[in-house]
Amino acid sequence: RFECSNVFKPIADIYKEHEAAKKREYEERVLETEKGSFVPLVLTTSGGMGPACKDMLKRLAQKIAEKRGERYSDVINHLRTRLRFSLLRGVLIALTGERGIPSNKCEKTREEHDMYSINFNLVPEQTSYEPR
Repeated sequence: RFECSNVFKPIADIYKEHEAAKKREYEERVLETEKGSFVPLVLTTSGGMGPACKDMLKRLAQKIAEKRGERYSDVINHLRTRLRFSLLRGVLIALTGERGIPSNKCEKTREEHDMYSINFNLVPEQTSYEPR
């Protein structure tokens, strides 16, 4: 049934709900036990971020840029890129499993598996390393 799912909710509302749920679950323990602060980082598998996560990332980029004397735009771009590639890596591992000792249980080889033929357009295709 769709009425109980998030299909018809705006993504901003979903972010806020998940942030509130994380705060309810973890904030008290962090404040009481660990004497720290808590910012719920809500991310989607496609790289979207909740409002608190965006604010935290902006503040972190500002602090790093000031400390290292670098441009804010370069720092925030680097942080977002690293975060999104980490998310993508996690999603791919969840879908395909970790690389390592191959399992004999798998009927298809790596080349035959559909997931390895998907092009995410993250790296431009290059047919040759010869200069143009």
